Amino acid sequence: MKHYILLITTLAMTIIFTACAPVEDDFFTEACITLTATDEQVITQVQAQVLFTNVNTRQVTTIAGFQGNRVTAELLRGAYQIDIEGVAVCQESNGNMRARQFRCRSDYAELVEKNVNNITLNVIFLD
Repeated sequence: MKHYILLITTLAMTIIFTACAPVEDDFFTEACITLTATDEQVITQVQAQVLFTNVNTRQVTTIAGFQGNRVTAELLRGAYQIDIEGVAVCQESNGNMRARQFRCRSDYAELVEKNVNNITLNVIFLD
């Protein structure tokens, strides 16, 4: 009889403690990428394509909606490789505006925060 009471008590305690465990169901995060140039140039407008490649699953997500020099994307949390290629309009230190082709790359970016993950990438101009 004592064994049954001990067994029932153990089962009840197990059910109580496992039922109250928090469930992690927030799998998505927001990535905000900001492009920067040299000190002599300020990026004012961008037309480019961003490729987010999940390092683990190799799933590729493409985004192209830049606002100024920033773009945001909603992605599954994880580690990503980021590739950006396109055209940027830059204002030079003398006030002239110039359109330039560029590329950006990040081999490893952790997008694991529940809210916003801010990433700053330096552009490499191709011309």
